[in-house]
Amino acid sequence: MAPPPPAPPPPGTIIGLRIPPEQQGEQHHALVIQMPNDECAWALGYPNIQKGCFLGRVCQYAQPKQCQYYEIGSLLQVGPTCGLTALSMMLNGEPTPEDLLADARKNEYTLNGEMFSAQYLYELTRRHLAHRTGSCQLHEGALDCDKIKKLLRAGGCLLVPYDADTNHAPCLKFGHRAHWALVVGFLVDENDEFYVLARHGKTRNLAVWSLATLSESNGNLTQFAQPKGYPDCTFQQPEGGLDGPLGLKNRCILINGLPQQIVHVC
Repeated sequence: MAPPPPAPPPPGTIIGLRIPPEQQGEQHHALVIQMPNDECAWALGYPNIQKGCFLGRVCQYAQPKQCQYYEIGSLLQVGPTCGLTALSMMLNGEPTPEDLLADARKNEYTLNGEMFSAQYLYELTRRHLAHRTGSCQLHEGALDCDKIKKLLRAGGCLLVPYDADTNHAPCLKFGHRAHWALVVGFLVDENDEFYVLARHGKTRNLAVWSLATLSESNGNLTQFAQPKGYPDCTFQQPEGGLDGPLGLKNRCILINGLPQQIVHVC
C-alpha cells in the first residue's frame, strides 16, 4: 500500500523558491517567497516587498497602483542605537553604527546610542552627507501630508521616530517605546491609501505601514520612559523633552538625491 502524501503546509506558511539564473535581474534575490493561495503574487519578483506586504496584510490580492523603493540592505542594531543604525543603513553601512556612535558621543548628542532629538540626528545626517551625493532637511509637522508624499514619489527617503509596538509596527505609547526607522519607498493600494516601506534595526524584514498610522505615532511622542532592557543606563534627553523644540514629536528628516537606484515595482 502506497504511503499517504505529505500533509500540505499549514495556513500562513511561507515557502521558499528559487528564480532561475536567467530570470534574475539586478533587483532580484535568489530566494522568492511564494505565499499560500497566491497572496501578494504581483510582487513575486521582489521577495522583500512580497514578504512585507504579506506580513502587513497589504495588497494581498490586488496589485497596488504604485510601488517603488530603494534596495537598501538591513542592519541589526546593537544596544539602543536605532537612530544611528537607520542612518548607517541609509549610508550603505559606511560609516558603521559604531562609527556614528563615536561621532555622536564626541558631539554630545548621546550617551549610549539613544537619539531622542531629531535635531541632533539631523545635524549628524547633514555632516555625513556633506561630501556625498544627497541632501537633508528637518521636517516639522504631520507626516501624512502632500509634502512627504511628493518627496517619496520623487525618490526621497525619511528618517522617522515613532512608537514601536511589540511587532515593531507604529503604535501610540506617548513615546515610551520611541524607535527610529528609515523609510525607503512607498506603495499606493487599489483604494488610494498611501503606505510607506521601511527598514529599522530590530528586524531584517521590510516593513509596510500606513503613512497615516506612522504620522499619528510620530505625533504622540511626548514622554520619555526608561527602556525595559536598560534599567541601569542613563539616557540623554534634549532640553524641553521629547515634545520640545529639539525633540521627536512631529519631526522627521527628509533625504533627497541618494545615489542608490530606485526600484519601480509598478
